[in-house]
Amino acid sequence: MTDPSASSFAFRPWVRRAGASIVLAAAFASAAIAFALIAWPSTRYGWMREPFVWVYIGVLWLGGLRVFLGTFRPIVEVNDTRIIVRPLHQIVVRDIPWESIRGTNISGDRLIVYFDTRRGRRFVAVNLNLIKGRREFLALLESRAGATITSRQ
Repeated sequence: MTDPSASSFAFRPWVRRAGASIVLAAAFASAAIAFALIAWPSTRYGWMREPFVWVYIGVLWLGGLRVFLGTFRPIVEVNDTRIIVRPLHQIVVRDIPWESIRGTNISGDRLIVYFDTRRGRRFVAVNLNLIKGRREFLALLESRAGATITSRQ
């Protein structure tokens, strides 16, 4: 977003480190299995050839890379016309105009934003612990959503 009135909120630094450690664990497991298969060919008849081992390592790679690479973009971007949310647990980036927001709910550390689309009402959940500048984001959300909701009445 190139809008000068835009605010962006990055992931906290520990989130990227967590993704990197998952990728490192997947790389270590992959290297250990590859080394064992090369050094001792008889190991290919054991548990290392089982599909669940490869599925598990593949999930580690994909999940770790999703977390690590996903943290290079802000988790939330806000400007005068919309809010963009990039939760780590979803692939879809939510670009929500302020006029579409119908409500929010905070329960514990989870923020849920309800909004309207052409296909009906939807929601997006965000873990507030992942947002660097959480208090500023919530204050900004309250001021923008409150202004949008009151202007519709």
